[in-house]
Amino acid sequence: MNLTNWKKWAYILNMVGCAQFILFTFIGMLLYTGGTYNDHTIPGYSFFLNFFSDIGRTVSHSGESNFVAFVFFSTAFFFVGILLIPSFLAFPHFFDKGSIEHWISLGGSILGIFSAFCFSAITFAPSDIHRAAHILFVYAGFLIGFFASFLYLISIFLDKTYPKKYGYNLMVFSVILALYLVLLFAGPSIETTSGLIIQVTGQKIVLYTFAICLFIHGYGAWTIEKEGIVSNLA
Repeated sequence: MNLTNWKKWAYILNMVGCAQFILFTFIGMLLYTGGTYNDHTIPGYSFFLNFFSDIGRTVSHSGESNFVAFVFFSTAFFFVGILLIPSFLAFPHFFDKGSIEHWISLGGSILGIFSAFCFSAITFAPSDIHRAAHILFVYAGFLIGFFASFLYLISIFLDKTYPKKYGYNLMVFSVILALYLVLLFAGPSIETTSGLIIQVTGQKIVLYTFAICLFIHGYGAWTIEKEGIVSNLA
């Protein structure tokens, strides 16, 4: 691996992390051993009734061992967090040191690293074993991630040379994440089937939006780094 430009590799790792997240969570769904929060008899994984967290249970709601699905879930969440960290370290380098854009993006990167650690930490707190810690990491990851994304899009729009289409990409992500935070903290209870469907669907939308938008962000940063579009890359 040529490390002469570590920032390009950082964005490649970003894209790999997002891609493996989508792939491994999908495989985990196929391998889940059954049951939902309010109906333990439902076979397999229900896209609209099972949370992502259900894949990561060591024992499924049906009472069966869920070890294989748990492994794929753990791999997906652990590596998406770890592989995003280098790109958070690299991104502020796009902006002139001392500029407002640099400081704002630096704040976004610090928050982004905390958010990434929260998502990786979910691996070590299965919802059926350490529920309180699991919920804490989920809530913190989403909340901190929102502010990280928001600071990044501000820095992009303030900068004169960074392509604005990637700012719009983060704007879409920030809006969807903001709406999900409202759903998460003030949405319907999962004790009812309709409430469960709304919460589960919202989670699916935001997590796959998270993976897709951060993949696009990583691709854009990799392209800009490679081609030297931003004038202060030297």
